[in-house]
Amino acid sequence: MGQGRVIRLIAMEGGTVTMKESHLMVGGSERQRVLPIPMFLIEHPDGLVLFDTGCNPKVAVDPVACWGKIASYLGVRMSPEQAVDEQIKLHGYKPQDVKYVVVSHLHLDHSGGLALFPQAKFFIMKGELNYAYWPDRSARASFKLEDLLPTRRFDWVELSDDTDLLGDGSLVMIKTPGHTPGHASLLIRFAHRHPLLITGDAAHIRAQLESFAPMPADFDQRLAIASLKRIKEVSEREGAQVWVMHDPDDWAELPHVIA
Repeated sequence: MGQGRVIRLIAMEGGTVTMKESHLMVGGSERQRVLPIPMFLIEHPDGLVLFDTGCNPKVAVDPVACWGKIASYLGVRMSPEQAVDEQIKLHGYKPQDVKYVVVSHLHLDHSGGLALFPQAKFFIMKGELNYAYWPDRSARASFKLEDLLPTRRFDWVELSDDTDLLGDGSLVMIKTPGHTPGHASLLIRFAHRHPLLITGDAAHIRAQLESFAPMPADFDQRLAIASLKRIKEVSEREGAQVWVMHDPDDWAELPHVIA
């Protein structure tokens, strides 16, 4: 498919977490990495699109009360101004202006602001919602039921495979399971530049893309490795720049406004 119609993408900051590289990828070192938690606002002629919603705003007030013990393990840092609704206002919009929300997966640092967009249509890969409501015991700390329950009556669209979300090729949800059962990445085609592929958590740091190393805590490491290879294949086929969502170097080096 040819050029898309995306007008502009805005990368919004949502705080940070800190993890050992060995916890991010098999074979990683013991050095600590400070990882950004971005959210992406996409301007499209059909309406405003949001890719992921970051942490619950309450994390900025009391991380342990909101997240429990995992808040200390992740060393989460967040200010009230980094909540997704405040970031959207900072860039000249209101939360109710968001028409579509694209969900990479439902881990607590990606889905904490879902309830702030009751008017939106939500796109998610099949299998993610069911698992998030009743995950394996080992994964339960990564999902917050309190973030999900207010959204039960929202307009959710579950997708089975890669999907052209708006019908013009500009936003394509790419199925990349492994980190979670229904994980997805997002391919963005702009009107006047080469495409961008945002990985979600299919890769946390760029070294994973280079070595196809999964995360130790991935739901299914075999699928995770296949998804890393798929990201490489799609990016090469499309001539797309890859944004590894949590990678600190990508956050520092890539422009936060792309048009």
